[in-house]
Amino acid sequence: MPIIYNIVNSEIANVASKKSTSKNKRVRRSPADARRLILEAAEADMAVGGPAGLRLQEVAKAAGVSHPTILHHFGSREGLIQALNLKTIEHLKSVLLNVMRAGPSSSKDPITSTFAAYRDGLAQRMVWLMQSQAPMGQVGLPAFDELVEALHDMRLRMPGLNQDFDIADTRAIVHLTTIAAFGDAILGKRLRQAPDAEEEAARREWFEDWFSEMLNVYMTR
Repeated sequence: MPIIYNIVNSEIANVASKKSTSKNKRVRRSPADARRLILEAAEADMAVGGPAGLRLQEVAKAAGVSHPTILHHFGSREGLIQALNLKTIEHLKSVLLNVMRAGPSSSKDPITSTFAAYRDGLAQRMVWLMQSQAPMGQVGLPAFDELVEALHDMRLRMPGLNQDFDIADTRAIVHLTTIAAFGDAILGKRLRQAPDAEEEAARREWFEDWFSEMLNVYMTR
């Protein structure tokens, strides 16, 4: 019996040792993979608690990296949120540029994409960064300029239009759209005062269509 007891104890110890080694074994990731996983974990975390509820330790645990790894890539919690904003803006820029470069069309799809990006977290994160007095840096400015140039080129290619307008006019359109999307993400729901989620979605869609049509009338006048 003692022999069997010792054998069983030995096997249990071996299993425990393997589990401990597997648990403590650090997965080697490329810097790009680590950065991507951190951003994905931060985005998921903020979807629940907002920017103010973001905890780097929780993000590190969810991403499978160490806390110092996050600091190495992003410097601070504010730096991580800033990077997530840039990621969202770059994605939005890619979507909008693809739409505009496809050829002259209505502004409905770009408007829908822009309003959705700000509504799905971008506006809230930017407000939090401003309230925390974190440096905003050059967030979105290169993307803004590229969008202005792409929209201006699209307007110049629209058939049958008087093309006697300056790029400053196009910049004003992008400026207005950015402000409208940002403001709607922060205050739109309160202003619409819809009785339920279904009606809120319907009223929001109506406003986006109205805004798009207003821009179309202006650009094709």
